[in-house]
Amino acid sequence: MDITMEEHRCVICGKILHDPLAIYCSECEYELKRARLSDEESLEEWLERMKEANPYYHSEVDHTRVKSLDNWF
Repeated sequence: MDITMEEHRCVICGKILHDPLAIYCSECEYELKRARLSDEESLEEWLERMKEANPYYHSEVDHTRVKSLDNWF
């Protein structure tokens, strides 16, 4: 019996995640949490760069399949 599970992906870069409860890959989580120096790009600039680097993933996300918060209560 072949059971195929839907791929669970990082919400920022689109990498496949193995932990079904994770929302970020380890690299994106590190970038979100780390302190930034004044001469580095800001978090907003980094997020925009990641979005531009992965346009296919961000344009193809089907938000209609995401359950609303009310569904969990």
